[in-house]
Amino acid sequence: MDVLLKSLTQHLSEIVLFLLAAVLVLGFLSVRSLRLHARQKSRWKGLFEGAQGENIESMLHAHLRERVRSEEEIRELRSRIEELETQLLSSKRHVGLVRYDAFEDVGGNQSFALALYDDQGNGAVLNGIVGRTDCRVYCKPLVNGRSERDLSQEEQRAIREARDPRPKSIVSP
Repeated sequence: MDVLLKSLTQHLSEIVLFLLAAVLVLGFLSVRSLRLHARQKSRWKGLFEGAQGENIESMLHAHLRERVRSEEEIRELRSRIEELETQLLSSKRHVGLVRYDAFEDVGGNQSFALALYDDQGNGAVLNGIVGRTDCRVYCKPLVNGRSERDLSQEEQRAIREARDPRPKSIVSP
C-alpha cells in the first residue's frame, strides 16, 4: 500500500492535470449538449405554438386530409385539362381573312375571303363578293385543308394566312 501511495504522490501533478483536462472536456460537452437541447426545444415549441391545444396526431390527420383533398383536386384538374386539349383539337381556331376588291368599279376592299378551320384542316372558307348593287356570299367546305371545289386566289391566301401564326395584314396588297 505504501508503494501505491508513494507512486500517487510522485505523479500527483500529472494526475491533477489529467483530471483538470477531463473536467474541461466534460464541461465543454455539457455546454454543447445544453445548447443542442435548447435549440431542439425551441423548434418543437415553434411547431406546437399554432396547435391551439391540439395534439400532434390531430394536426397530422388534418394535414393528411388536406393533402388527400389536394391530390384529388389535382387529378380532377388534370382530367379537365386533357378534356380541354381534346376539344381544342376540333375547335375552329385557325382564322385567315383577306380583304380585296372583286371588281374594278367597287373600291374600299369590301370583298373578303375568310378561312376557319381546326388543327386537322377541317372547316370552311367563306367568300363575300361585294358589287355595286349586290353582295354574294359563298361557303366552301374544307377537309384536311383542301376543298373539293376550286378556290380563288384570295381563298387560298386566306387558308395560308390561317396557318401562319404571325400577325397578318387583312388588306391585300
